[in-house]
Amino acid sequence: MKILHLISGGDSGGAKTHLFSLLDKLKTMADVRVGCLMEGVFYKEIQEKGIDNVLFLQKNRFDLSVVDSIARMINEEGFDVFHVHGARANFVACFVMRKINIPTITTVHSDYLLDFDQFIKKLVFTNLNKLALKRIPYYIAVSDNFKDMLISRGFKPNSIHTVYNGMDFSCVPENPTPKGEFAQKRGFAYDENKTYVGIAARFDAVKGVDVFIKAAGEVLKKRDNVEFLIAGDGVEREKLTHLAKETGFSDRIRFLGFERDMYGFLNLIDINCLTSLCESFPYSMLEGAAMGRCMVASRVGGIPSLVVEGETGMLFESGNHMEMAEKLNVLIDNPDLIKEMGENIKRRATTLFTNENFARTHMEIYKNIVEDYRSEKKYDFVISGYYGFHNNGDDALLLAIVEEIKKAKADARLLVLSQRPEETKALYRVDAISRVNPFKLFDAFKRAKVLLSGGGSLLQDETSSKSLWYYLLIIKLAKLCGCRVMQFANGFGPVKRGLNRTLTARVINECVDRITLREAGSEKVMREIGVNGDICVTADPAMLLEGIGENELCRLFEKEKIPMGDYVAVSVREWKKNPGGFEESVAESIKAFAEKHSLNVVFVPMQYPHDVKISQRIASLIGERAYVPENKLSIREAIGVVGKAKINVAMRLHSMIYSVSKGVKTVALRYDPKIDGFMEYVGLDGVIDVEKVTKENLEDMLNMALEGLTLTDCGALREKAKVNTEMAMELLQK
Repeated sequence: MKILHLISGGDSGGAKTHLFSLLDKLKTMADVRVGCLMEGVFYKEIQEKGIDNVLFLQKNRFDLSVVDSIARMINEEGFDVFHVHGARANFVACFVMRKINIPTITTVHSDYLLDFDQFIKKLVFTNLNKLALKRIPYYIAVSDNFKDMLISRGFKPNSIHTVYNGMDFSCVPENPTPKGEFAQKRGFAYDENKTYVGIAARFDAVKGVDVFIKAAGEVLKKRDNVEFLIAGDGVEREKLTHLAKETGFSDRIRFLGFERDMYGFLNLIDINCLTSLCESFPYSMLEGAAMGRCMVASRVGGIPSLVVEGETGMLFESGNHMEMAEKLNVLIDNPDLIKEMGENIKRRATTLFTNENFARTHMEIYKNIVEDYRSEKKYDFVISGYYGFHNNGDDALLLAIVEEIKKAKADARLLVLSQRPEETKALYRVDAISRVNPFKLFDAFKRAKVLLSGGGSLLQDETSSKSLWYYLLIIKLAKLCGCRVMQFANGFGPVKRGLNRTLTARVINECVDRITLREAGSEKVMREIGVNGDICVTADPAMLLEGIGENELCRLFEKEKIPMGDYVAVSVREWKKNPGGFEESVAESIKAFAEKHSLNVVFVPMQYPHDVKISQRIASLIGERAYVPENKLSIREAIGVVGKAKINVAMRLHSMIYSVSKGVKTVALRYDPKIDGFMEYVGLDGVIDVEKVTKENLEDMLNMALEGLTLTDCGALREKAKVNTEMAMELLQK
């Protein structure tokens, strides 16, 4: 593969280090050339690196005379990838792209809205870079947080790849400058009885060096055996120097200036700090890790990928100098912990973040992008379902489908049809379009390989015929556009009306290539209407999801003012056939049961806000033991709450699925045949029709369930749930 990198040539910070580290190994894996737009620091240093390079000399930032020469080189020499770095190169690339027929990629090294500080530069160059980025089709983000940032600003998730910086650890000196010698050259004496806390950063507001100084002031109020060292320089030097004097400890907060002997600095300090307000995955972390220096760092960007709380260092909320001071005090009081974390961070860095892994990941990304660029089919799967309606159960289905497909094929290109496309993009990191825009639907299916229709009970006319017709139309349109079609882990039926039954059977028989259903009852109904293809009964994908852990559940309950202790979980919904007295009967029975067994009652609204009001009404009838969360629960929070309950009373199907998957005793309130189908499939008979609920029969059912209704083996169900994805991947390969 032949790759042309383009960078301004004047870079002296993270982008320079990033590219040098990448090219050092990439040049052994591919034919690589680097183009520069000016004779700056980067260009001068690359002459010594043994890397093929070329200068496209611009007279100024807006000089586009270089565009033709760059495009000519790409076309005449047969480059496969054009990879650019930084605002200047992004701007030029927009014009080069018009003259070449290979993919253009840009690496997002930083938050591009924060790259320029001065008002005029920010006004002009930031906006030009924003426009340029929107035109470039592919992106590499240097942390997952940066990928999320791009998605939140409207970039397509499928076009964004993540790769963390890597480092050549063999370049770390075995014998760095001795501590005493380093200190003496900087004008102070090294004291082995002191703890040295250091930071290396340029003096820009985004680096948060003021947070470091404020934290130092708090620590030094109580200690005289600590010194704080600052390596760096920049526009905020005067401001930061003044701030250090204001702490009253300027004699123990030392400014060392721009530091060329970085490993000597890291050898001297005991704790390495990083206080950025926004960050990618800085090399200063890797350099410190290479020297075995534990870290206290702000919880931003890709930092938590290396700094694991309590294992390789400690994290604090960005800008919170008091929390930083607390973390420093813990370490200063525990020298053995400093040493242990230092060993851990070195091991983690040298295992996961080598420049060889760094280059190899880039090669995989290049291959995927070239394949995508040349392919007419831009999506492996289009996923259709009841998505974007704030229904926890359907959202759980989508999360499970996306996660399982990504496990099977990490680079899978997914598109979701959603009621709220932008929200779906941000939550699931997949491309999304409006589920009702015919032009976008037609375009999507023309560019997709497989339609996954599911999961959930999509094909039914119990709620309305319109919903059934919509999903049948989606299947038909996808097939007409050349997609293979799979009904993915569907519940099916009821389909009651004669015309609907005929139409549904015809569309399935003519258009669907593969069918998996989540329970045996659905297969029976499907056969009854005349479907004659192969059907595989599997299990609901949501069975595979994990909820929040014990500690997170405690924090959630504390936030929602719910006391810890054993509890009954309850999920109810509004239903047109709920009889008079339904809410009173449910409240009375649950209240009596909870009092008998000393249980609290925690409601789990599964569709927000639709289920909240009925939950609140029933909770008010139960009284002081009952709690309804004030905030919408995430998928994993809902699973965690239901999964740690003593028993679950569920009207919503996916509340039942959550509890059964976690081995929690379950009583179902039937409002739809799918409830019977699921409970029968998993071997439970704790079902009461909502039209027949009384205080007595529900309370009896709860007591019986608590005493020991046997649950089907959850492990077997989870294995069945995995079959859905296996069959989808087989269909993709056809």
